Amino acid sequence: MSDEVNEKQKLYRDARVTGKYDEIWQSVGKCVFCDLKDKYVVFEENGIVMTIVLFAYIDGHVMILPRRHVRSVKDLTPSEWETMRKFMYIAKKLIRDIHGVKGMQLVEKEGSLAQSTVTDHLHFHCIPFDGPDLSVWNYRTLKNTPLENANLYKAASKKITKLSDRFEEKYKNED
Repeated sequence: MSDEVNEKQKLYRDARVTGKYDEIWQSVGKCVFCDLKDKYVVFEENGIVMTIVLFAYIDGHVMILPRRHVRSVKDLTPSEWETMRKFMYIAKKLIRDIHGVKGMQLVEKEGSLAQSTVTDHLHFHCIPFDGPDLSVWNYRTLKNTPLENANLYKAASKKITKLSDRFEEKYKNED
């Protein structure tokens, strides 16, 4: 590996802890997931890719995403979704076997407000999880108690049934 390539790799590795990450991704100007570099792709099948995360949270962190620009899970074909599920299984086993970490957090990033990429391209982070230090949340003051939230969702039972029926009609597996 050349000195230049080695330095770039160190920049990727250290960007999250040095504060360089925000300045790097904001300067890209394109969808980084539509322009994946094959040298980071670990596995690909059916238009779905498992790739190394350049700016990983922890060693072993991989991402699963469609090659085509998809904004939402609902835009995946049934075959693509099944491949995503398969890759999630593979990621968990790889993280355990290669990095010795039994836990994995699966974080879906859908929509421009949920992610820090230039464009909203659906992707799933598969993050080795061996302790709570990696999950620091900015908790907010809640408006509702757990029971109030349960009642709000229960009151939407007709909506839930309608959404369930719509899902079944749209994504029904035809064997």
